[in-house]
Amino acid sequence: MTLETRINRHLDRLFAGAQDTLEHRELKEEIRGNLLARMEDYLAKGMSEKQAFQTAIQHIKGMEQLMSDQRRVKRVPYWTALWQSILIYSLVAWIVTIPTRVKLEGALLNNLLFILSLIVGVAYVFYMISNRDNLNRDEQSTQSSDQDKTMRIRMSVMKQWQRRVWWLWAAVMFVLWGTQAALRFGSNIWFNRPIEVDGPYQLAVILVAFALPLISIIVPLIVNRAYRIVSKYEVSENI
Repeated sequence: MTLETRINRHLDRLFAGAQDTLEHRELKEEIRGNLLARMEDYLAKGMSEKQAFQTAIQHIKGMEQLMSDQRRVKRVPYWTALWQSILIYSLVAWIVTIPTRVKLEGALLNNLLFILSLIVGVAYVFYMISNRDNLNRDEQSTQSSDQDKTMRIRMSVMKQWQRRVWWLWAAVMFVLWGTQAALRFGSNIWFNRPIEVDGPYQLAVILVAFALPLISIIVPLIVNRAYRIVSKYEVSENI
C-alpha cells in the first residue's frame, strides 16, 4: 500500500458521512498537508513508512474527536419534531396566560402568544406540506444514503448553547423580578415600612406581575428539546 493510499483511506474514514462542503474540503486538504509534512520529517529520521504514518496520525486525534463529536440526523423528521414542540410550547403558554387578561399587560402578552402560535402553526403546516414526500420515505425506510436528507449537529456546541440559554434566562428572570420588586416594594424597604397588600385583587395583581416573565421559559425549553431529540433521529454512520 502506497503512502498516498494510506493517507487517503484515513481521511476518507475521518470524513465519512460528512457533507461535501467547501469548508470540509479545505479542512481535509489541510489535514492531508499536515500529515504529509509530519511523515516526511519522521521518514527523514529513519522511521519506517508504517511507523511514520502511525506517529503522524496521533497529532490529529483532536480533529478525529471533532468529527466524532458530530451527529448525523434525519433532517426532515428532526425539524418536524422540533416544530411540533415549538407549537405545543407556544399553545400551552397562550392557554396559561388567558386568566391574566384581567390586566393590560396580561392581555397584551396573551394576544402576542396567540399571534405567535398562529405563525408557528402556519409555518409547521407549510413545512409538513413542502416536505411530505421526504417524510413519507423516511418513515417507510430507515436505509438512506442521500446526504441532502441528513444534517450534522455538533453535540458539544449544542450542549454549550443549552447551558448558556438556561443561564441567560435565569439572569433575565433575576433582573425582571428584581426590577418588579424594586418598583413595588422599594420605598417600603428603603423607609423600613411594612409591606401591605390591600385585598385579594391586589395580591392577584402582584402575583400576575411576577408570574408573567416565567412564560419566557419556553425559549430554553425549545433549545433543550432540540438537544434531546438528536439521539431519536440520529442516523448510523454505516447506513
